Amino acid sequence: MNEDKEIARLLARQNADIDRLMQEEQGLPAVLAAGFKGGLSGLMRFAYAVAVVLAITLFYCGYRFITAPAADLVFWGVLLLLCFQAQVGTKQWIWLETQRAGTMRELKKLQLAIEQLQSEVRQQ
Repeated sequence: MNEDKEIARLLARQNADIDRLMQEEQGLPAVLAAGFKGGLSGLMRFAYAVAVVLAITLFYCGYRFITAPAADLVFWGVLLLLCFQAQVGTKQWIWLETQRAGTMRELKKLQLAIEQLQSEVRQQ
């Protein structure tokens, strides 16, 4: 019973530490930059380059669609939609990879905190 109270006390202290860490404000630039930390940072750079190229292509296709004669509207409209879909897919992958990397980092922090808590309990 005494061990239960000790574990509860340690967990309460850990919860206070976790609450303090959760209150740290992390803006969107910091979250997006976190995607570059990890094993897929090269692929992330490539994805951002593809996103920039697709954005330029998207604007070009939009301009050509607006200024195209009636016979070419379907061609430029289809290209515009394809570029838009590719842009959405690329940005969605970038966001998912960023979130995956952040989740993995948080899981590692949690694992270290659990190991530290277990070692504190063992020492007492």
